[in-house]
Amino acid sequence: MIVPMKKVLLVALREDREALARALQRVGEVMPVDPEGDLSGKSENRDAIRAEQALKVVRQYQGKQSLFAQRPQVQYGEFVTKNQAAEELLERIESLSAEHDVISAEIAGLQGKIQELLPWMPMDIPVEEIGSTRYAGVRCGYVDRSRTDEARQTAEDGGGMLELLDSGPQGTAALLYTWLPGEEDLLRAMTAAGFSQAAPPGGKGLPKEICDGYQAQIAKLETRKEEIAGELTELSKRKAELEILEDQSRAEGAREDTPFGETVETVFLEGSVRADRTERVEKAVAKVTDCCVLTFRDPEEGEVPPTVTQNNRFISQFETITDMFSRPSNGELDPNPVMGPWYWIIFGLMMGDAGYGLMMLVGIWAFKKLKKPRGDFGKLVNVLFFSSFTTIFWGIIFGSYFGETWHPILFAPLDNPMGMLVFCMIIGVLHIFSGMVMKMVEDAKAGHFWDGVFDQLSWMLLITGLGLLFLPVTRTVGMVLAIVGAAIILLTAGRAKKGIFGKLIGGLGGLYNITSYMSDILSYSRILALALASGVVGMVMNLLAGMVQGSVIGFIFSLLIYVVGHVFNLAMGLLSAYVHDSRLQYIEFFNKFYEGGGYAFRPLCIDPKYVEVVDNKDSN
Repeated sequence: MIVPMKKVLLVALREDREALARALQRVGEVMPVDPEGDLSGKSENRDAIRAEQALKVVRQYQGKQSLFAQRPQVQYGEFVTKNQAAEELLERIESLSAEHDVISAEIAGLQGKIQELLPWMPMDIPVEEIGSTRYAGVRCGYVDRSRTDEARQTAEDGGGMLELLDSGPQGTAALLYTWLPGEEDLLRAMTAAGFSQAAPPGGKGLPKEICDGYQAQIAKLETRKEEIAGELTELSKRKAELEILEDQSRAEGAREDTPFGETVETVFLEGSVRADRTERVEKAVAKVTDCCVLTFRDPEEGEVPPTVTQNNRFISQFETITDMFSRPSNGELDPNPVMGPWYWIIFGLMMGDAGYGLMMLVGIWAFKKLKKPRGDFGKLVNVLFFSSFTTIFWGIIFGSYFGETWHPILFAPLDNPMGMLVFCMIIGVLHIFSGMVMKMVEDAKAGHFWDGVFDQLSWMLLITGLGLLFLPVTRTVGMVLAIVGAAIILLTAGRAKKGIFGKLIGGLGGLYNITSYMSDILSYSRILALALASGVVGMVMNLLAGMVQGSVIGFIFSLLIYVVGHVFNLAMGLLSAYVHDSRLQYIEFFNKFYEGGGYAFRPLCIDPKYVEVVDNKDSN
């Protein structure tokens, strides 16, 4: 059901702003809007970002974590009090992380210099002595590896000498000895022969000595990196303090972002609150101040309050399916109490294998225990978990167990595809009819009872009658229902048009919509397609495994085929069932009555990421 909403206005003194924001966040019942009417947004708090980055650092050094670790509980009083030790821990981790990054950059730079020196390692001349004398010159450079002989000969022909060293990315390092009077001519000739001049290696001494110095610096830096890693490993044991600090900072940022309007002496806040929770807001504000004005009113015409749905634990999980299409708006029916069971049933039909249903049950249960998903993702996981039961149920009804057929109660889809197709069509008709009934209820609530009869019940009579015509026993009843339904449509579909001719054309146009309904019903053949696809793929995997079971090695290999094949088939089946089941709800079901267009109710509240805040309000 959709919960009625109230608009709230709070006016108080400026000095009470922070206390009021804290109280409203603690009670978690008011969704503020800014004075312009826009939804309040949450900005990233700088301290929260710092804590998040620090957590990323320490996670690299933490030990093995328990798979079944529970979220720690923190008392509210402790949660709203900043821990000085945690802030010091954050600063220390930031300092160590920054130093670690600087050291890593220095090591990378030194390693780059070593790489540059490697081709020059055989050189027996100190780097600082490379240059020109009174009569001769020494030039550094690189020679194309494929032209070393040519370059050496060119140097000798020009009165110089070329000493080749080791090869590197730029070519073979070389020293060119020249006579100064003919140096320019020789350099031009050497350039044509594949020699390119380069600056001498950096540093002082022989390249090997320079390289050894760099290695010593790297060793010293690596030692410091190990010391930092050891300290970060020790600090990672206090990760829980950082997690609490991040949650605290996010909560503080949300309070700072609360869009209070301000005057010289007062502040004011507008927002939305559930109609059944106004007393909680009043009590929360009263604990802070009695010098304020707090009023509640119904939304006025043109105001669109957020949407809150309230359903039982089973139905509420399917709200995530509806929300991915569009959240219901205030004033219309909540589709989830009807859509949820249908999604549950159709998902199981599409999977239709008891073995896969058991795999879903065990696998998703384990995932819930390990990962403890929350929010909309947690709801989606629960939808799949609940659907494992209908998958097992329909698998037993159809006698399908990992692609093999065994004692079906109704029939086996692989052996009787036409029977399964008819069954899917019947499910589709009932699904569509439930949407029509929802529309009739909406029309009745709006005071348009006869619109529901003319536009919905008439089609239900016509479609039911056409279906009964295929059974000899019910053919007469079906003919009567079809004629009555068609007559109602013909006489009423054009009731909004002017003139008898316009009404007649409107009635005929209304009857033409039978093609649309037939198309909608045929869409449910996808249930058959997915059920057959899963069954056939599972059967093929069983056949492949059976073909290699002629030896011990073959038997072991067949087990691999069973596991990989059926896990793959299950994964593809889950994806297909989720997509196509959603499509049937969005296009075939929602199309009959649902408009949506609402937006979520997101109150100012404590929404921790890592801990559970325990708040015994009655004791405060």
